[in-house]
Amino acid sequence: MTRSPLDLDQETMRRLGHRVADIVSEHLGTIRKEPVIASLPRAELGRALARSAPRHGVDFEELISTLQQSVFPYHAREPHPGFLAYVPSCPRFPAVLGDWLASGYNFFAGVWPVAAGPNEVEIVVLDWFREWMGMPPTSGGILTTGGSAANLAAVVAARHAAIEAGGDISRLTIFTSEQAHSSVTRAAWIAGIPRENIRLVAMDEQYRIVTDELERAVAADRAARCTPFMVVASAGTTNTGAVDPLQEIADYCVAEKLWLHIDAAYAGFAALTSKGKTKLSGIERADSLTLDPHKWLFVPFECGCLLVRDTAKLTSAFRIMPEYLTDVQPGEEEVNFADRGEQLTRYSRALKIWLSVNYFGTDAIGRAIEMAMERAMLLEMLVRESADFEVLSPAQFGIVCFRARAVDGEDARALDALNERINSRVVSGGRYLISSTRLRGAYSLRMCTLGFRTTMDDIRGLFAAIEEALAAERHRPG
Repeated sequence: MTRSPLDLDQETMRRLGHRVADIVSEHLGTIRKEPVIASLPRAELGRALARSAPRHGVDFEELISTLQQSVFPYHAREPHPGFLAYVPSCPRFPAVLGDWLASGYNFFAGVWPVAAGPNEVEIVVLDWFREWMGMPPTSGGILTTGGSAANLAAVVAARHAAIEAGGDISRLTIFTSEQAHSSVTRAAWIAGIPRENIRLVAMDEQYRIVTDELERAVAADRAARCTPFMVVASAGTTNTGAVDPLQEIADYCVAEKLWLHIDAAYAGFAALTSKGKTKLSGIERADSLTLDPHKWLFVPFECGCLLVRDTAKLTSAFRIMPEYLTDVQPGEEEVNFADRGEQLTRYSRALKIWLSVNYFGTDAIGRAIEMAMERAMLLEMLVRESADFEVLSPAQFGIVCFRARAVDGEDARALDALNERINSRVVSGGRYLISSTRLRGAYSLRMCTLGFRTTMDDIRGLFAAIEEALAAERHRPG
């Protein structure tokens, strides 16, 4: 039998696979020695990589050499212990292998008959999440590309339910806060909710929705003959880690027959710790819930999750059965995940979760989350002990917001500029990457610790670097 030139023999596949495994394991095993972030201007990278696609194949080692010289060095290393910006992803190696297995087998996880095994793994994983969050057995969902896709699916499902109940899409209104993730607003736009119908509810001093203000906003809309249909609360905001008053909001939503969506993309898996479970009280009452395994469950991008209290409502919003899919209709207890989201062709995101959770166990994962929260508290303590800095938002889960204090009558603009320069100095050092945000208009330094490689000494080193940056800025000429 003649072999296709695209069909590599087993020995070649093994050799190339071992080469890639060696590169990845060396990268992760020595990552502390690498800079936390590096970049090049587009023009320089373009000169190194721009070429026409070859008519004839290029040797694999030559391709690897190009990647090692012109691609791999120039990125932010999220698994790095000094990556303390944004909400990072720090995957465990068994999860990386799970991704590789899913890609290697090329599972088509959209419909049951062609991927029964992988889809059962996804059902098992979703059941884990449902149990961890305390949601009822009627709950189900789908693994998505991330929290943004999960939020979108939730808004679509809630909008569909509202329209089925007689709502006019042009009059539907959705309620959230300024601290909600930007994907919530984008999801409403995509779902056809008029942009002027997105309501931002007032927050308290801790950046949480004020329930009384929510009640007033809903009442005002109803008086104006609008149709409030959905409230989006946050359980661990991106800016500060704040948790909206979930129990109060859930009580109100039940009484007013409003769909409650909770975005817990970042902090939801803190429910695996006793402290996190307490802080997240009320999360189990969501009509829909967003989680991101590629954050605090330590699996690679892309991996989000949507759980819905009544799975039938999710299926009602998305299910479609064209003629060419009649052969793959699921049985009564089977699931076509294509019926729960926008993708028909989708790969198996569940395998990396299943493999890594089983390999380590939930105790080890919970302890890693606890240690991250302890690191955030350490940074808050260091800031509070310093006369030169002030806390703008205390440690919540893994996030702390703070800044250098004003001296000698510095005005707000000068103070913002000073802190921005501190951030730049710290990042340019190559050991730590922190981010910034604005809280009530003030520029804030922001640290988010998530990765399991980061230690208490790394946090002390970060703060020392910040202090050095401040000293250098205070004493620079001019």
